[in-house]
Amino acid sequence: MKQRDYDDFRQRKPGQMTPRKSIDGTVETRIKNPKLVRKKHLLIASQATKLFIKQGFSATSMRDISRATKITLGNLYSYIQKKEDILCLVFELYHKSWVKVLKDIGIDAIDDPQEQLRKAVRALMVFGEKYQDEIKLMYLESRFLPKAFLKIAMDNERQLVCEFEKMIRRGCDLGVFDVEDPFFAANMIVFQMAVNPLRGWNLRDHYSYEQFVSRSENYILSALIK
Repeated sequence: MKQRDYDDFRQRKPGQMTPRKSIDGTVETRIKNPKLVRKKHLLIASQATKLFIKQGFSATSMRDISRATKITLGNLYSYIQKKEDILCLVFELYHKSWVKVLKDIGIDAIDDPQEQLRKAVRALMVFGEKYQDEIKLMYLESRFLPKAFLKIAMDNERQLVCEFEKMIRRGCDLGVFDVEDPFFAANMIVFQMAVNPLRGWNLRDHYSYEQFVSRSENYILSALIK
């Protein structure tokens, strides 16, 4: 155990090792107020993500996160139990956010397969821009997730792929798309969301953000349309 992590451990208040309840099903907390927990969890996730990207997960201590969030170290352990919980929290909030994005644009109510997929792809690209740090974190630090939550995170990613696979298969059934392997195509579309966060350094000098999104839409649809 590193000295900083050992020092952090010693700061825990008596009884903090035993959580009273669980909020959101993944991260345990001793606080009873769900609204307060969500507010603090969002703050913790946001500030910790910046630190993890800048310093790395291993090099970031709970004391660093306490300073960044302005939550005392003792109170911080009332909202989470350990540093790995924050990584789980970031991924959980990320998952809930993209589910909400697809719901908000009413994707299931769009009848035309081309329009449905185009809007879904654009929403995915916009989401990828907004959550660049979280996406980078997924690729860089997911190895630190507890095994049980890693499975949950992977299942959540599969769910997103499944949403796009359903759209593609529907378009194929209606004779609009001609795709040999909808599952593979759906995976490539979802990975496109990570292109800007991971490869943006090489794209920004050539394309504006809107150009990148439009080219992504056109590139994907041209590969699928019959």
